[in-house]
Amino acid sequence: MSFSSLTDKQKLDIVLQRNTFFFHNEEFEERWEAYISSITNLLLLLKRELDAKKSIEDKKRVIVDVMVNKPDGVSAVLALTSISEEFLLRLITFTRTIDDKDLNKLVNKGSFPQTPLDKEKGEWSKSYLFKLIRRERDIAESLVNLLFEGFSVPILREYLPLFELKKLNFSKLEFSVESLIDSIVRLSKRGSYKAQGDNDPARLIKRWLDKTNIPYKSNTILPDIRRKIDFAIPSKTNPRIIIESSYEITTSSAMGDKAKTEMEVARDIKTHYPQTAFVGFIDGIGWYVRRGDLERLASAFDNVFTFKRTELDRFLDYATTIL
Repeated sequence: MSFSSLTDKQKLDIVLQRNTFFFHNEEFEERWEAYISSITNLLLLLKRELDAKKSIEDKKRVIVDVMVNKPDGVSAVLALTSISEEFLLRLITFTRTIDDKDLNKLVNKGSFPQTPLDKEKGEWSKSYLFKLIRRERDIAESLVNLLFEGFSVPILREYLPLFELKKLNFSKLEFSVESLIDSIVRLSKRGSYKAQGDNDPARLIKRWLDKTNIPYKSNTILPDIRRKIDFAIPSKTNPRIIIESSYEITTSSAMGDKAKTEMEVARDIKTHYPQTAFVGFIDGIGWYVRRGDLERLASAFDNVFTFKRTELDRFLDYATTIL
C-alpha cells in the first residue's frame, strides 16, 4: 500500500483552515442541557421551600428531602455550595479516616457503613456515595451537617484550606445575593487558585532550606538522571541529598506514572550516585486515596516526609546527620 505524503505546510494548513475551533457533539450537548436545566429547576424549587422555613433545622430537613428524593438532588446541593463532586469524595474520605470527637458528632459517624478503605481505590466511589445518600436518610443528614456546619469544627479549620472551608457555611441555605456571588466567584477562580505558585508545597521546602541556610540547587538536571529533580543538596556537582516532592488532593492515573518514574529515578541514583540519599516529600489526601500508587512511590525513596511542621523539623535533623 502506498501513502501519498503531505508537506509540513499542507498539514499545517489543514489544521488551520479546517479547524472546528470549538467542537461539540449535539446529542451530548442536549443531554447536558437537560441535566443543567434539571439542577437549575431543583435549586429554584429548593429556594422556594427554604424561604418558607424559619429555623435552621427545618431548612436542613428540606435539603435532606431533596437529596433523598430527587435523582439530581445531591448535585443541586453541591452546585449551591460550589463544592465539586471530587472534593466531596475527598471530604468524605477525610471524615471517615480522622477520629475526631467534634467531627464524629457532627456527622454521626456511627451511622456510616463500616467498610474499610480499599487499598487501590481508597475511598467510596461517587456512584456508591450518591446511592447511599438516597438509600440511607441518616447519611444524607450527616452530609448536610458537614456541608452547612463544617466551618464550626476545629479540625476542619485546621486541615482545610480557607478557600474550601468557607464553602461549608449556613449562609448558603439563605440563597442570599452575597452567598451566591461568593459561590460564583469561588467556582470561577478555582483553577486560578490551584495554579498559584504561592500555594505550592514545594516552595515550603525551599523556604525551609533558605531559613536554615542549607545550600541547594532547585529544579535542576543531574548527569545520568533521566529527569529534572526538585532539589539537590548541597549542590548539583556534589549532591548528598536529592529531593522529589509531590502533593496531591485530586486523583488521576498519572499518579501511577509518577510512582513508576520515581522508581526509575531511584535506580539511576543508586547506580550513579550510590552515596546520595533519595528523599521524598509526599503529602495530600490524593495520595492517601491512591494507596497502591502511594506504596510504590514511597518504596522509591530512602526516607519520606510530609509537609507538617514536625516533619520539616525531622527532615532538618535527618539532613544534618548526612551533611
